Amino acid sequence: MPELPDIFVLAHSMDKALSGRTITEVTVYQPRCLNKSEEEFRRAVIGYAFQHTWQRGKWVLANLDRDWMLAFNLGMGGEVRLHGSDERPDPRRERVVFCMDNGQQLWTRFWWFGQVHLIPLGNLNAHPQLACLGPEPLAEDFTPQRLERMLRGKRGAIKKYLLAQRFIAGIGNVYVQDILWYARLHPLRPASTLNPADVERLHSAIRHVLAEGIRWGGGPREYDVWGNEGHYAEHLQVGYRTGRPCPECGDLIAELRVGSTTSYFCPSCQKGAVERQ
Repeated sequence: MPELPDIFVLAHSMDKALSGRTITEVTVYQPRCLNKSEEEFRRAVIGYAFQHTWQRGKWVLANLDRDWMLAFNLGMGGEVRLHGSDERPDPRRERVVFCMDNGQQLWTRFWWFGQVHLIPLGNLNAHPQLACLGPEPLAEDFTPQRLERMLRGKRGAIKKYLLAQRFIAGIGNVYVQDILWYARLHPLRPASTLNPADVERLHSAIRHVLAEGIRWGGGPREYDVWGNEGHYAEHLQVGYRTGRPCPECGDLIAELRVGSTTSYFCPSCQKGAVERQ
């Protein structure tokens, strides 16, 4: 599933490729991915130009030059890819195809649960999923002090909160592994037991790992609008490296289940909650 760095990279590439381009035609192959009827959707976007494209949580948001913004969510995985005028989409794979005034096409497809929605321009609160997202972890106002306030009274495992989109937007099970390792926190550590030093490390780890994900173009099998694949998988510290040595201490990386997800951690660097108290 694409996460904040992957979506940031995709949105940034779309902004470069699409800004100023006018939508001349739209073909919808999967109407159920829309939040409007196909007729309403086409009427709202055809003849309008892309302005700024940006990222919010795990969503790509593309402002049009009047009335609406497009909101793309790739669900469990997918692609938003630029194609030439001579290429023909496969109706069995693509979900929505946008044609533009320079002849290029933007193909959108996803494996499960993807969406292409319309939102009134500048009004994210009008969209039920975007309206309830937590803070952006790379924003200036996401400070250690804010994170400490957010964690007060939280009794569950810290990993659970980091993955909750209502708590903090954009983190998923790929990047959370190294975030917890850099913070030296066990995935099951109760959030309520974090002291100010723990929170400082966690805040720093969140921002470092997400920035690294962006720096390396996103995670495994994640692509920008031109089809360039991300390389963060080559720089994972503990994530998906079961049985390999920890890059800090050399102990073997272990794994365990936390809720419905698998966690990868160093038993020496990320000791359990009882040992850390």
